[in-house]
Amino acid sequence: MKHIIANHTCNAFLKPGEVIVTTGPILVSTVLGSCVAITMYSSKKKIGAICHAMLANVRGQAGNLLSVDSAVRYMYRKMKECGCCGDLEIKIFGGAQLLGSNYGVGRKTVGEQNVMEAKHTISELGLQVSNADTGGSSGRKLFFSIMTGDVYLRKLKQTNDACGQG
Repeated sequence: MKHIIANHTCNAFLKPGEVIVTTGPILVSTVLGSCVAITMYSSKKKIGAICHAMLANVRGQAGNLLSVDSAVRYMYRKMKECGCCGDLEIKIFGGAQLLGSNYGVGRKTVGEQNVMEAKHTISELGLQVSNADTGGSSGRKLFFSIMTGDVYLRKLKQTNDACGQG
């Protein structure tokens, strides 16, 4: 991992509701639980985008980047403005169920809703997902190289309670 970090001139940490779209050699990191990160990368233009979205939909707040739908649409619009369209590589990560297994019985968990919304919005835009690592009960630490489009992922150890203690 040290050689990957050393090859990038800038490192950034992405928080919920944030989006980065750039050509710079940035290594973006984020930590995901039920949230999702979607990456878009154009190998022709060497432009990358990543979002950290928290909720499938934020009713009545179009453009709120905490929403999966709004964040994906915003990234796609920015990538198109940069001349990227035909060669976008799209990946989805996160959407874990971190609370006990009985949480959400009979209905979709927040993580499942986030993943479903990401796939639905990407499909609506006429795009396809090339790779995904979603669901499960472990959080993820993600590193996205905007220089190469590569994503490095580490699953986090599970804890005994929702607060991460123990």
